[in-house]
Formats: sequence, C-alpha cells, structure tokens
Amino acid sequence: MKQDSSRFLCCPICHGELSLDRKTASSQEIITGSLICKNCNREYEIEDGIPDFLLTDRLREADRRWMREYDKMARNYDLVMCHLLPFFSFGLEPFERNRWVKRLRIKQGDMVLDVSTGTGRNIPFIASKIGKGGRLFAMDISRGVLDYARRKVKQGWNVEFQRANASYLPYKTGIFDAVMHVGGINTFGEKRRALQEMIRVAKPKGRIVIIDEGLAPGKEKSFIGGFLLRLNTLYWCKPPISILPREAGNLRVNWGILPLLGFLPFWPYYIMELQKF
Repeated sequence: MKQDSSRFLCCPICHGELSLDRKTASSQEIITGSLICKNCNREYEIEDGIPDFLLTDRLREADRRWMREYDKMARNYDLVMCHLLPFFSFGLEPFERNRWVKRLRIKQGDMVLDVSTGTGRNIPFIASKIGKGGRLFAMDISRGVLDYARRKVKQGWNVEFQRANASYLPYKTGIFDAVMHVGGINTFGEKRRALQEMIRVAKPKGRIVIIDEGLAPGKEKSFIGGFLLRLNTLYWCKPPISILPREAGNLRVNWGILPLLGFLPFWPYYIMELQKF
C-alpha cells in the first residue's frame, strides 16, 4: 500500500475518513499497520501491503462460500484463466478482453477500479491504457487470488490491491474515471448493493463495464445453447438490469461467446455498459 493511498480509501460501512496507525514502511510502501475510521472507530489491518476491509459480520453465506472456493483453487484458477484459456482460444481471449477494456474509454493518467480482480487477468490490459501516470485499484474478496494478482504487476505500473467485499467497497465516493467488473456479479449475495457501490465510487459521467456468464436470449433452444446450459447453469443468468440504481444511464447490453480451439463455443457472456449520471 502506498503512503498516499489513504486519501482515496474510506470505511466501507460509514464511508468515514481513515487514519494510519502502527505502520511499518519500506520506501513509499506501507507493509503492515492498520487503518482506523475516524467516524466509527472500526479498524482494518494491513498485511504484506494489502489492507483488509472484509467485513465478516456483513458477509452473506453465498459470498462466504465463493470466497473459500477461490482461496482453495487460486493456483488452478490462475493457470486456467491466465495461461490455458488464452492458449486454447488461439489468442481470442486476450483480444476480447482488450476490447472489453476499450469500452471503459480510459486514457493516460486515469484512475480505474477493477472489482473482483481475481488473479489479475484484467490488470495488464488496464495498466497499458492508463500508463505510468494512471492509477489502478484492484480488489477481491479472496486473499488467495490477490496473491497471484500481485504477480501480474510490472515495474512502473501504479497498481494497488485491497481485500474487500464488492458490496461494501472501501473507496471514497466519485473518485474513479472508470470501474470494471468481470465474472462475479451472477453469484453475489447482494447484487443490488454491489451495483450501487460500483456506481457510487465512479466520477460523474464515469463509465462502468460489467461482464459475466450469460447466454443470449433466444439461444436456449438451439443445439449449442442447450449444450452450454448443461455445461454450466450460470449460463442461464441474465444482466441485472432491473436492479440498477437510478444513477445508471446510457445503458447498453451486448452478448458474445468466447470459443476454444478457434471454433468450439465455450463461454457465453453479456456486457453491460453504463454511465453514472
């Protein structure tokens, strides 16, 4: 955690200012310590440079279950998402992911949030767009996957990590030029609150791009659609349009399918693009 990061962070419960306590630092990085809310006095530990804002007393059972799963499978998940999938898609996965990031319309020097970063697959694509003058905050509920995400950061990239629940983001209101989320909203225990939080932390007119599993409407009865739905029941999911906050505007929804081996349909998905009013 960088020395000046606390000016962007806040208590995920009351959004109060944080003060730094009991820190140990190396150069400009804070290694250990704690962040204390000046308003409600909640304390959040910093361990190995990562602040832990996880609120176990606010954690839904579905989120707790997925957190444990990702902690256990972090290594294999990283292998599949960051190595095998790009290879077996013949390069189509990184091509598509780069297109997703382009939908953020970010530029050099922007500040971006990657919600549920996982093992950091989005990090290189975002970092290349915002450059050395930009700043990327990446959070996840699983400490296990964050340890792998840190390995994606190259020298010169301004990337920081936080452990938190996407439904209780530890960031001040209206600070991010863009917010991205890939693969998670379908299983969140508090979808409505998570959407509200993503919009809350974005700047006015900031863009939010949300991507997750989902088969395009009308494809369910096709041979390929039936095969995919049997493969993964999450492909039944649809974009959570009905629970979007009123601040969400300029909504666009698109659908796609990521193939394996260049032609086998594997991962159908939806893309929600919106802007904060």
